Amino acid sequence: MNLGEVKQLLYETVVKYHPGAMVVWEKTKGVTPKPPYITLGYSNLNRSLFPLSDDEGTHKYYNYSFTFEINLYTVGKPVKDDSEKVLYYENTAVEDLEEFVRFLDSEEMTDGLAEKNVTIVINPPVRDLSELIGDTKFNYRSMAEFTVTFVGLADGRYGVSGNKMVPNPSGGGLKEFTEAEDSVIEEVIIKEETDDGN
Repeated sequence: MNLGEVKQLLYETVVKYHPGAMVVWEKTKGVTPKPPYITLGYSNLNRSLFPLSDDEGTHKYYNYSFTFEINLYTVGKPVKDDSEKVLYYENTAVEDLEEFVRFLDSEEMTDGLAEKNVTIVINPPVRDLSELIGDTKFNYRSMAEFTVTFVGLADGRYGVSGNKMVPNPSGGGLKEFTEAEDSVIEEVIIKEETDDGN
């Protein structure tokens, strides 16, 4: 997998658990949605210095890791009186995000991610970042950071044969780089020479 594919997998995983909330990536242009909504962010992509190779030496694999951040915004749980009138909204941001963390840690999710060579591990704690807006209204928000690891393939003569978008959105890459085949020695014949020339 590459970073773009892992980001898409993370997005789909968060959406799967939160069908009633809008999920958006940070630092994108658009209108701020109304709660409940979730923002996703990432930073610090690290790559192992040296690749691992398969038995034939035709594929190279790197271990990658990065920090993944989830911010959850919610209106909270309505607290009502006996006449069902809403008195106020209780802050549930931390417990709601912790519930999602338990979902991520479940056997079903960890097995599914492991099949794709991806792991998501929380870096505690789940933080309460709620703040008062004006004098009467709270913006209920919680945040958690995770370390995401995955295995990336660096194939081909230039290490980019799996790239689907050429050039990339930043103008990098050529089709000839993605199509260039890596030369592999299939068979070697060793012939021993003796002093008499045979």
